[in-house]
Amino acid sequence: MPEAIVESPPAGLMRQGPKPLRVDGREVVLAEVPLMDMWTLRGNADDTRFADAVLKATGMHLPLKANSASIDPQRQLLWMGPDEWLLKTSDGQGDATGAALRAALQGQHSAVVDVGHGNTTLGVKGPGAAELLARGCPLDLHLRAFPTGSLAQSHVAKANATLLCLTVGTHYELTVRRSFADYLFHWLSAAGD
Repeated sequence: MPEAIVESPPAGLMRQGPKPLRVDGREVVLAEVPLMDMWTLRGNADDTRFADAVLKATGMHLPLKANSASIDPQRQLLWMGPDEWLLKTSDGQGDATGAALRAALQGQHSAVVDVGHGNTTLGVKGPGAAELLARGCPLDLHLRAFPTGSLAQSHVAKANATLLCLTVGTHYELTVRRSFADYLFHWLSAAGD
């Protein structure tokens, strides 16, 4: 019996690697951040036991300010609402991280739901990244309105997305439902020059 091959939603589109684009004469690279583990985390941010348990299990402080994130090279903890966060990891320790979260939060009013298989993340990077996204996103991506570390739930073209600014103007990640990955990849490709 052949071995199962695990592929991300836009894997077929990425076989030749990241896609170079040009926007108003500036370079942009469209790529995938493949196979990230993701969990929706729900709980009471005012309960210090909850925040301490999340820190213990993930090594990340719970972002408490609207549209903010805790970010390190392997993990992101994104504020999604007053009692909801999205944890994204790329360290290949998905099952262990989920188990650690559940164990740390045992007995507390909370929820940890694996949503990684239903979502994917695209990266948009380069001097023309903000301009490319602005062609289909209503957010103001200027430094004064959307600085590094900002995030928002919005849409790009007709795809709902969580937009995270990693470097203002030049590096963004879009987390979308897997069923929109193909559409969004093609839309972004066509929106480039």
